[in-house]
Amino acid sequence: MMISRVMMVGLVSLLPFSAFAQSQPLIVLEYPGGSSAYSDSDNPFVLDENYSVKHKVQSGETLSHVMDKHYSGSGLNMRFIEMAIVLKNKHAFVRNNPHYLYADKTLHLPSLNEVRAMIMGSTSDQPANQNSISNDIYFFGG
Repeated sequence: MMISRVMMVGLVSLLPFSAFAQSQPLIVLEYPGGSSAYSDSDNPFVLDENYSVKHKVQSGETLSHVMDKHYSGSGLNMRFIEMAIVLKNKHAFVRNNPHYLYADKTLHLPSLNEVRAMIMGSTSDQPANQNSISNDIYFFGG
C-alpha cells in the first residue's frame, strides 16, 4: 500500500514515541516557493548570507541596541546572534559577558555563514585540517 507523505506525517504524529523510534525515519516536508524561511525580509544579513559589518560602540550603547539596529526584522534567533557576536568580539566584552560591553570598541557583526560555521563547530578563522588525527578512525586491539 502506497502512503503519501502527508499521510505518513499524520501517522507519525499519532504514534507513541516508542513506536516512532522503531518505525521508519521521519519525513520532512519541503514546500516550494522559497529557499529561506526569511525570504520576505529586507534585512541585509538575510538577503546576503555573507554580509557582515563593523560597528563602533558608542558610550551608553548596549549589545541589544546594536542587535536591534543591525539585525531587526531579520527573523533570526537573537540568542544565537548574541552568542555569535560575543564569540567573535571577545575584546569588547568583560569576561565574555554580553551585558558588559566596552565603549569605543569596534564590533565585527558576523554574517549568517559565520554564525552557521560557529554553530557547526568550525570557524572561518581556522581552516579545517583534512589530515588531522581527529578526522581519522583508529581501531586498537584484536
